Amino acid sequence: MIPFPESIIACPDCDLLQRIPTLTPGGTASCLRCGHTLASSKPDSLDRTLALTVAALIALIIANVMPLMGLSAVGRQAFTTILGGVLKLWQQGHQITAVLVAFCTVVAPTVHIGFTLTVLLAVRQTPAPIWVGTLLRMADFNQPWAMLEVMMLGILVALIKIADLATVIPGIGMFAVGALIMLIAAMTVSFDKHQVWSQIRWVDGEGQQLTSSPEFKEPAEGEVEGKETPGELTGIKMGLVLCEGCGLLTKPTDLEKPGHCPRCGQELELRRPNSIQRTWALLIAASICYIPANLLPVMSTTTPTYAEKDTIMSGVVLLYVHGSWPLALIVFVASVVIPMAKIVALAYLLISVQCRFMRSKEERIRLYRLVEIVGRWSMLDVFVVTFVVALVQLQPLMSVGPGAGVVFFAAVVVLTMLAAETFDPRLIWDSRNNKEEQNDEIC
Repeated sequence: MIPFPESIIACPDCDLLQRIPTLTPGGTASCLRCGHTLASSKPDSLDRTLALTVAALIALIIANVMPLMGLSAVGRQAFTTILGGVLKLWQQGHQITAVLVAFCTVVAPTVHIGFTLTVLLAVRQTPAPIWVGTLLRMADFNQPWAMLEVMMLGILVALIKIADLATVIPGIGMFAVGALIMLIAAMTVSFDKHQVWSQIRWVDGEGQQLTSSPEFKEPAEGEVEGKETPGELTGIKMGLVLCEGCGLLTKPTDLEKPGHCPRCGQELELRRPNSIQRTWALLIAASICYIPANLLPVMSTTTPTYAEKDTIMSGVVLLYVHGSWPLALIVFVASVVIPMAKIVALAYLLISVQCRFMRSKEERIRLYRLVEIVGRWSMLDVFVVTFVVALVQLQPLMSVGPGAGVVFFAAVVVLTMLAAETFDPRLIWDSRNNKEEQNDEIC
């Protein structure tokens, strides 16, 4: 297996082979074909990110220890923390939803900050231990599931919903969550993962980045199969495999069994195995759950004078009636439009790959990226239910409980996010390469 230097890379979204030029401080390099950001120069990245990570850890502790908000009505008060909302869901029989909320609001942010901090401290020795790469890969996988910004929007919607029932008191924890969201965003922007990988000891014993490699030569026009121009060389055509864990490009001796990455040890694959089949399975399951998620109530309210059950749409109508039409629009888009749009968009991408559509590849890759970005915001209604249920427990005056629909709605969000992760965007660009594709055609 022959590793290539960091200056040569196959785009993870379209597999186009490219050289990364020497970047000026603050500069970025994007894929010439699909626009994916391949590399960026971030001066003083590790020290800046370390300072931000320590600050984020402090904000995380405060956000989980101090009350998020309180509720006051007729002389009685109730306060809740993030874990307080999780506990209420668990006590009312919604253990699956409680575990999911705890993971997205407490576990995933803690793991992301903890692993990043450990990596930044360990990489100060050269070369850094091999296990640093494992932590870095785990932090990357975990990051999309840390949904603090979605939770914050859910808290704001919850405040609007219960404003007519009682007086809402913002807590210190809410301000800490706001600070934490900004710190995590700053961490993501300032962190240069390529610099970390260049300092990690290789699994195969190299111990440092390759200093010499085979010369990368563009083949003659007759050596390129299909109708693409000679300049559009892809890794799969040249027999090269990109490690999705650390980004190292290698040339294995056997393409059928590429083996493991010599730098991070992750198993190499030309394309994500059974990507089409797995994505279809997750998408069908999400479509089935979408129906009860919108028909069944997600929340029930009980007072001495009345009892009512709210579906997602009735909650949107309630926000609109009370004059909060911007929040009503946000909830409608996040909870109704986006889940359905994700299902339709991913189905279209799957069909386009299996039917080997030749046109609009740039539009399709942009559609895929949009699905990845907006997918997590569908968790909004789950967080709204969590914190309304946690706060409005002033028996015998009033109480709110979760409905059966919230479980199905959470399932839709998780399944569509997993479907987007399972889909391999490089298949969009592989439609001409019948030899390399291992998917069944439906057209």
